[in-house]
Amino acid sequence: MTPGFDVFGRYSYGNTNLKPIDQSVNVQSFQVGVAFPDLGKKGALGAITFVAPMAIVNGRQYFVSGGGNGGTLDALEVSYYYPLNDRLALVPAFYAIFNANNFDSKPKL
Repeated sequence: MTPGFDVFGRYSYGNTNLKPIDQSVNVQSFQVGVAFPDLGKKGALGAITFVAPMAIVNGRQYFVSGGGNGGTLDALEVSYYYPLNDRLALVPAFYAIFNANNFDSKPKL
């Protein structure tokens, strides 16, 4: 968008039909985030992102794990890529996970 600041995102939707029971499973995922290229040093990158890697829209009962209890796993990531040279970099990251395994009753990780 502008030097030193970018916005990114993605969305996906999947559908499958289960044979021979003729039922469907639908899932979706999304991610949004901001990035800060050259933060602190040329070639470095800071990023903050929020992702829902798999939200079950339909067919939860057909997942082996049961698909949770209706919650949607969400994750927040803050990371920083700091190149030391052209072959080595430091990459600290922080993750917060909400509704682990799609159970909204589980504690945040």
